[in-house]
Amino acid sequence: MTVQAPAARLRMPWIAIAPWGAIAGLSCLVILTWQGLGLLSFLLGALFGVAALLAVAAYAPAALVVLAPALLPLDRLWIVYPWELIYLGLAVLVVLHGLFARPDWSRRLERVECANLLLVGWAGLSIFWSAESVHWALSVRRMMGGVIGLWLGLRLAHWVKRSVFESSLLAAALSLTLAALAHRQTIAQSQSRLLFNRAAATDLGWGTANYIATILLVLSPMLVELGLHSRQRWQRITAWPAIAVVAVYQVLNASRAAAVLFFGGVIAQYAAGPMRRRLAWILGLTALVAAVLMSPLSEVLLKRFTSPRDVGSMLVRVWYARAAWQRTVDNLPWGIGAGQGWTYPDHLQNVDPHDYWLAVSSELGVPGVLLWIVVLVLLWRRITAVARTPGWHGIGRGLQVAFWLSQLHTIVEPTFQGIHYQFIYFWVMGGYLGYHAVALKRPPLLAAERISR
Repeated sequence: MTVQAPAARLRMPWIAIAPWGAIAGLSCLVILTWQGLGLLSFLLGALFGVAALLAVAAYAPAALVVLAPALLPLDRLWIVYPWELIYLGLAVLVVLHGLFARPDWSRRLERVECANLLLVGWAGLSIFWSAESVHWALSVRRMMGGVIGLWLGLRLAHWVKRSVFESSLLAAALSLTLAALAHRQTIAQSQSRLLFNRAAATDLGWGTANYIATILLVLSPMLVELGLHSRQRWQRITAWPAIAVVAVYQVLNASRAAAVLFFGGVIAQYAAGPMRRRLAWILGLTALVAAVLMSPLSEVLLKRFTSPRDVGSMLVRVWYARAAWQRTVDNLPWGIGAGQGWTYPDHLQNVDPHDYWLAVSSELGVPGVLLWIVVLVLLWRRITAVARTPGWHGIGRGLQVAFWLSQLHTIVEPTFQGIHYQFIYFWVMGGYLGYHAVALKRPPLLAAERISR
């Protein structure tokens, strides 16, 4: 029986691509004109934009898969981020491919997607009791980023090799970490000063220290898996420096929850396997973590657990949680509306509750919490199925670690409240779940050959 390769080139008629090329050209024209460049400059920019988009769409659509996560560090242009334009363009290409090629996978939605769409639909319905329509729109846009990221991730396996998708994770981790560390070097401050101005030291314009650390926390387990088991030699070689750079960032960044969960997650991931090897890895990693904590690099991180100012910030989080819970109780059962928490006139006004569960319960009420639980349960069941599949144990274990790291971290930090996190979280989860589903549909011998690490 002939099996069609999942990484078949995405082909579409030029007539379908041309309008998007024109849009890209006009976008370049607007951007370059807004920046005040000369006529020749924006004409050349428009021409380059059209040519680049047509080339990517016709010959290398997989480039967009790597490019979107790689552009995460860039700040927004007007109201959109460059990476948003890339992944939305990628979504358009997949939709067009579905319209012209009509594959079965383009017309089906999985249960976890339906649950996530219902959650976004409920958030959209809350416009009728939301006081601030702009904040409502921004909240729905953020959640739609996760929906589209999951939708794309589940379908990448049908036309892009898995190594391309995994390269996007490496690109995201390296670009974010190096951009944050480079920005930190531009801040001429002493270690004691950085303790008080830590967030600004790695502020990329759209997210400060803790938020960047949360994104890296989701990517880290999959980087470890690539370093351990990837069949691509260059990925194994690249993954270890990437993990080391992320570890350095987590220490220098000194986000308490992210640093503890990062090192704990790495140790937990290494702990799987035969007892003798497991004990050796745990002892080795524990010794390495202890050496890092005793080095000068961890000075700010250790002070975050001991200084009166930072100990006080832990108590403030408790106050945030109490105020958010009171907001939830006062607005049962429907909540105050999507995105309304920032401006709602109570003790928590202009303050994030630092707990996504309380953010959902206060803004989307009981239906929002129940729908979010359904999304997580369906996602966890799919991840568990991956971990039980022969040849996929390592990937399944990495997804399980990433899942629980995210859930633990979302209790104490803003995570899913950001569009970057929504996208990268569901991109990682959806991507691997999609490749696993496609592998299971192949004939047994071919599947065993393809999925073996």
